[in-house]
This record gives sequence, structure tokens and C-alpha cells, in this order.
Amino acid sequence: EDGTDKYIEILKKNFPSSFSLKKLRIAIDCANGAAYKAGPKLLRSLGAVVYETGTVPNGLNINYNCGSTYPNKIKNLTKKTKADIGISLDGDADRIIICDEKSNVIDGDKIIAKYADGQLTRSDLVDRFGGKKVNTILSSGSYLNTIQDLVYKKIIFDHHSDLIDNEYIKNDIQRISNDQKLKRVLDYLVNNHSLNDSIIDFIYSSELSKYTIQDIVVTHRLSYSQHKDRSKKEAHTIANRIRERIETQQITFDEAVSIYVEHPSIKLRNGILGPLRYGKLPKELNDVIWQSSPGEIIGPVETKFGYHIFRTVKRENIDDPKQQNRKKSIKKEIKGGRYGFLDEYTDLQAEKWFHAFGGEIHVDEIDTLWQIADSLGLFVTPNGISIHSLDKTNYNGPLAKLNNQNLSIAWFIDQAKKQGTYDKSNFVKAYFLYNTLKDMLHRYSAIMWFEKNKTIFDHKKTHRLIKIKQEDYLFDTFMKQEMEKDSTLTNSVILNRLAIQYDLEINDHLPQLN
Repeated sequence: EDGTDKYIEILKKNFPSSFSLKKLRIAIDCANGAAYKAGPKLLRSLGAVVYETGTVPNGLNINYNCGSTYPNKIKNLTKKTKADIGISLDGDADRIIICDEKSNVIDGDKIIAKYADGQLTRSDLVDRFGGKKVNTILSSGSYLNTIQDLVYKKIIFDHHSDLIDNEYIKNDIQRISNDQKLKRVLDYLVNNHSLNDSIIDFIYSSELSKYTIQDIVVTHRLSYSQHKDRSKKEAHTIANRIRERIETQQITFDEAVSIYVEHPSIKLRNGILGPLRYGKLPKELNDVIWQSSPGEIIGPVETKFGYHIFRTVKRENIDDPKQQNRKKSIKKEIKGGRYGFLDEYTDLQAEKWFHAFGGEIHVDEIDTLWQIADSLGLFVTPNGISIHSLDKTNYNGPLAKLNNQNLSIAWFIDQAKKQGTYDKSNFVKAYFLYNTLKDMLHRYSAIMWFEKNKTIFDHKKTHRLIKIKQEDYLFDTFMKQEMEKDSTLTNSVILNRLAIQYDLEINDHLPQLN
């Protein structure tokens, strides 16, 4: 708030000390963007009566059906409030459209095409193609096809709620936005993932040996190797008890295998795994095994399979000749995702952001939800339990917490429609339910982190790209819908109808726009 006040004082220095907007009625649309506080506050400090909209950002609604790219909003507000002037900013507050007292739009941008409640300007072309290509496009012989293609996409984007018969279309639009923001975050993480020499040296030396271990895994309902009658907490308690019994010599490791190993085929092998090469097991096990000595007992170590207690049986050297420049290859393989170091790094970052936003995940509540769903017979062979069917459990317990808000399954079902491909999620095990909900929380936290970091990310560029992808998606969806209604229709017929319906006019003097 203090920063906003200081910024306003700097802006006011551009006016004479006697300057006043007293008695002037001003409507302003801040596009739920950068000026949502400073815009109205500046005008009020100069004495104006201000009517505002687009001043309730939530991190996701910037430029959405508001701002200078959606002039109808400020036209309506100016007319409704009988304002003397209407001001519409874009999300970054670096573009402006003005309405006069009669709600007529005054736009300094060069208009290429007009249609009902909207227009295509030179800036729209710059946003899509870049400034260097625009003049080339406008002076080419095929410019009209390009303009028509863009203006139809813009019409459909502006009027998609009327044109597209799909109640979930807003979720699809939001999914495109979320996926693009997440992509920027992942690109940032990958590009900033630094590898020190000690990691490469560790993998290089680990590849020179193989290990044989004797392993006991204590499973639970949320592990990949599922135990339907055991919670995660109970499994951890049992694993600690096994370790304690072995260390206090109440039982030998062989006896522990006989008592606690659950899988018959592993029990027949006396829990023996190996000889194993580095990288064949989950990273959590690889790291500790290849730093252990024969005879050493380690655990519990948590992996997706459950809680492991293992004994290192034997370490053997490998005589295979090393590849030339092997360390260079290892670095490239890690960057490509091998050995699990990159996944571990991105997961740790996501977990950090999740906790920064007050995130908590309630394992016992998720366990309870699964048990209820399973008892109600919601499992459909072979697909399992769909995420949407979980609302039939009528379970409203908090599965997680984020930003001081308790999140029930209803929140996750809603987010599944707006994030990645989670909308199609089916769970054959509680393990997959738990990890899907966890992934969704991490994605949501990463997107919030993206919204907060305007110095790291080019938000303006990202929002331009999002809008282009949304326009393309809505155009394809609309064309497919119309052809499904009437298979005799051609693209040109559908678009001609659209042009008539929205009074499309295209400027005949485009080559002179430069």
C-alpha cells in the first residue's frame, strides 16, 4: 500500500500543483491488472468522482472480458454511470482506450477491422506476429486472408459464451491459461537447475559397482504396492518396530524377512534383490544403497512402494569399460530426466511454494475418502474410480489447506476441469488418488508463484501467448461445432454468416498502415 501511495505522488508531480479533476465523473476499467489500485486512487486524489471495474484481481482474471482489449465493458460502465469520460487500461496499464460522454470509443490504435462491440487493430497483429512482420503482412498480396483469419478468431473469442454451446468452455479457456503459466515455471526450473561436480562424480563412481540387498517393504493403502488394511502412519510405525527388533537382536534380519515380507515371490528369495546396477531402483533407495557398506542395515526409507528396511549384502565391482566422455553424457542424461535428480529438484521447489502459501495435505483424510469410495462400489473395472465420481461419497472433510482455505474434494473436482488432463483422471489405487491431489496442489502453488514474480517472468508476453492459444482453440471448437450441426456447411459459409451476424467491416486501405 505504501508503494502505491509513493507511486501516485510521483505521478502527480507531472501535473501543475493547481491541477484538479474536481466534479469530473470518470469511469475506469483496470483490467484486473497492474493499475487496479493506483488507477482509481490517483483519480480520486485529484478530486474526481470515480466508478471502477476490473479492480478485483485473483491472479487468473487479468484482461478476461475486461480492459482495453474488451472495450464494451468501459462503454457500458460510462453509459450506466453517466460519466464524463471512460478510461480502459490493459493488464499492464501500458495501453489505453478512451470513451467520451456518449460512450463512443476513441482509440489511437489503427483500426483494421470493426465488428459488433469490438475491433481488430494493428496492435492485435503486433501481439500475434511481432512488430517486424506486421508491415510485411499488411503489404503482401495475401494480407486479406490473414486479416480475415484473425478477425474471425477475435469475434469468436469476444462472443464465445453466445456462440459455443458448451457450459464448460470457460474451464477450457482457464486450462489453457494455467497450462501456459505452468510451462513458464517448468522452463524456468529446468534452465536454472545447476549440477555440481559432486553429483556427476557420485553417479560416475556408482556405475562402477553393483549391489545386492535384502529388502523388507511395509506397504499401506496409499503406497503403490497396496495394503488395504493399513494406513500410512501404521506402516511407518511397523517399519520402525522392525528396525528396532533387528537392532536389539530380538530377531535376525532373515527372521524379519520371514515375518514381515508381504509378497510371496520375494519371501521365497529371502528378500534378496540383485545384483543391481545404479539407477534401477527409486532414487531414494539408489542414493542410500550406493553410499552403504556390506552388513549395514538402513531404514525406514520411504518410496512409492512403502517403507523399506534393507540390509546391504554385497558390493561388487563392474569391469565394463567406461564410455569416453562418460561424465559429459551423465550431465546430459540428468538434464533429460534420468536418475531422478531433475524430478527431485522440481518436486522440492513445488513443495517449497506449496508451504509458502500455507499448504498442508491431510493424508488421513485422503485415506478416509478412498475407503468410503471403495466401500460404495465406485470402482469400475478396469478403469477404477473417476475423479468426478468422488462427489458421490458426500465426504466433505478437508483433504488439504492452502491460503488459509480448507479444500474438500469439491475443490479438487473443480480444479481438475481447469488443470492439465486431470479431468479424465481415474484411480485404480489410492496411491494414484493421493499423488494426483498432491500434483494438483503443487501446480496451483506454482501458478500462484508465477503470478507473484513479475521480475522473473515476462507476464505481458505470457498473457499475449495465452490469448493467442485461447483464440485458436475457440475458433477450432466453434468451427467443429457448426459442422457437426450441419455437415453440408463449408468454412466460408460459416464465416460469412459470422461476418453478417456481427456487422464485420474490414479496412480497404491496409497496405497504407505503417
